[in-house]
Amino acid sequence: MTGDPEGGSPYGAPGEPPLPRPWRPPPGGVGDLREKGWAPPGRLAAWWFLLFVADVVFYVLLTPLWLGLRAAAWIAELRSRLRR
Repeated sequence: MTGDPEGGSPYGAPGEPPLPRPWRPPPGGVGDLREKGWAPPGRLAAWWFLLFVADVVFYVLLTPLWLGLRAAAWIAELRSRLRR
């Protein structure tokens, strides 16, 4: 097909029409994502706990540390410019 990027359409083989429902597995494929269901409650709890810990580490610990280092660098640069 002319005008297609190299490698063809992501939904079908080159020269063939795209699949009618690309969100479903191709013909002969198995496993519809809707059949999987929810994640187990333990995994959901672990996910939310780890997300909370990561947020605390980033926003409470690392961001103020980075801002403090930047402020110290800016002050040092201003002092060196004023001494000249």
